[in-house]
Amino acid sequence: MVTKEVFESTVKRLSSQPVVREVLDKLKAELSPALTYHSFEHTIDVLQDSVYFALYDNLPARSIELLVIAAAMHDVGFLEARSGNEPIGARFAREGMLRHGGYTEDEIRLVEQMILDTAVVMSNGAPRQIPSTELSKYLLDADLGNFGRDDFFIKGELQRAELGDEVAPFRVKTLALIGAHVWHTNAARTLRQAKRDENLAALKAMISAAQ
Repeated sequence: MVTKEVFESTVKRLSSQPVVREVLDKLKAELSPALTYHSFEHTIDVLQDSVYFALYDNLPARSIELLVIAAAMHDVGFLEARSGNEPIGARFAREGMLRHGGYTEDEIRLVEQMILDTAVVMSNGAPRQIPSTELSKYLLDADLGNFGRDDFFIKGELQRAELGDEVAPFRVKTLALIGAHVWHTNAARTLRQAKRDENLAALKAMISAAQ
C-alpha cells in the first residue's frame, strides 16, 4: 500500500531535482500544441505512474530517482521529431545528467536504455514495447498506464487527434496494441489488469458494433 502522502512527497521531491525540473520546464514551454497526446500532461502522467508503481513494489530510492529522470525525458525527443524520437530523448538525458552531475556512467546508460525501450516495435507480428532492463519495465508500464485506467478512451481520442486518423482504423490499430499488451511489473498487474481487461472488452465491442 502506498499512502497519498508518501506518493505526493516523492513526486514533488524528485520533480524538483534540477535535471528533471529543467526538462519539465522545457517541455511545458516548447512542445507543440498539435501534440494532443504526447503532451506535457502525458509526461506528468508517466512520471507519476512510474513513481507509484516503483513505490508499490518497494524499489530502492536511487532506482526511483533514475526512473523519474527517464520518465521526464522519455518524450523530449518530440521537440525535434515525431518519428524516431527515442534516441533524441536518450541524448537529452545523457547531456542533462552530465551537465548537472552526480550520476555514474552506468546510471546514465541505464536511463538512456529505459528511454530507448519505450519505442514500439513489431514482435511476433504484434506491436509491443520490450524492456531490456528491470527499471525499463516500470517506465513501459507507466507509458501505457492509461490502458488500465478510466481515462483510456479519453487518452485514445487525444492520440487519434494527434495522428489525424479516422475513428475506425484508429480503433483497429489500438486493438492491435492493447491486445498484445502485457504488464511487466507486479504493481501494474495488481493495480491495472482488471481495468485493462474492461477497456479491451469495451474496445472490441465498439469495433464489432461498427461493422
